[in-house]
Amino acid sequence: MVGYIVPVHAAQESYTFIIHYETLLATFLGLIVLSLIVYLAHSSSRENKYLIHLSEIDPLTSIFNKETTQKLIDQKLNNKEHCCFLMLDVDALKSVNDNYGHAIGDKVLENLDLLFKNHFRQSDIVGRIGGDEFIILIQDENIAESRIQSLLQKVNELKIEELKDFKLSISIGIAFAPNGTTFMKLYHHADQALYQTKRTGKNNYKIYKNDEN
Repeated sequence: MVGYIVPVHAAQESYTFIIHYETLLATFLGLIVLSLIVYLAHSSSRENKYLIHLSEIDPLTSIFNKETTQKLIDQKLNNKEHCCFLMLDVDALKSVNDNYGHAIGDKVLENLDLLFKNHFRQSDIVGRIGGDEFIILIQDENIAESRIQSLLQKVNELKIEELKDFKLSISIGIAFAPNGTTFMKLYHHADQALYQTKRTGKNNYKIYKNDEN
């Protein structure tokens, strides 16, 4: 029920003023309802985007998780792009966990994540596929080796206060992506190259070749 307070002379006239007030009231209420709908829609969209973002990243390192990494790389490969596929392991992370605790091991991974994100370009793809294993896709294959050599040095120079003089290092396997290559083929090839790196002393990289079986 809506009540009106009007002057006596207005009340003695026809009640057309009510239509005017009701029109203003309806417009005002309509604007409030419309604003509320827009706010709820925006809030819901923002929340959905945030939930999607959470589902795409690794909870520890805040880089892409395995599923998202594979999906993004598959998209690049479907576009027939030539690129460089890296699989890398953190050397001696088990030793860090055993001697300094898993909290320090997690800190190592978090620092490496930050280093990877700063070292590579936004157009490159950086993901953690589990444990101490990462996958990185470098889009410009012409600068890949120089970028990898620089990364190895930066990891060696990375300092974690709790580790004191403990020297961090990574081992890398590399596979290049020609037309028609799938994610799983690159994964398998880079894994073979990574095995060669570990077998020959770690803290280095190897490039997959067809004769490496």
